Amino acid sequence: MAAPYAHVTAPLRRLADRYATEVCLALHAGTEPPDWARQALAKLPEVMSSTDHVASAAQRGAVDLAEAVLLQGRVGEEFDAAVLDIEDEQHREGKPPRGVVAIDQPAVRARCEGAGLVLGARVPVTLTVADPVQRRVMFTTATRD
Repeated sequence: MAAPYAHVTAPLRRLADRYATEVCLALHAGTEPPDWARQALAKLPEVMSSTDHVASAAQRGAVDLAEAVLLQGRVGEEFDAAVLDIEDEQHREGKPPRGVVAIDQPAVRARCEGAGLVLGARVPVTLTVADPVQRRVMFTTATRD
């Protein structure tokens, strides 16, 4: 690619690139890296951890919103889902089993409550919550007659 390039898709995750680029440019030029870049290097792992957390939360929030908007008019519908994760039942005494499921159409991953959650199994689920304001989608296991 012989065109100018600007990476703008993940600026929070690319913060370290700014400092690393300055150090590499200085080393290539045979000069000392700028003081501001050298001083930042010691704190960079902590800063990157924090910005990764913020960027991940923003990305997940956007996906949660999109999923809720896609499903908001379909509460009460039944879907086939794959069980992706199951919460430890010891922490949920007296409450229904809970886990995470994924439906195929539309492709949505969300929490699910109810009996019959077996890791890796395909199960029928009913959409019980699709709230864009709260960015929340929830399923319950369905029983087929």
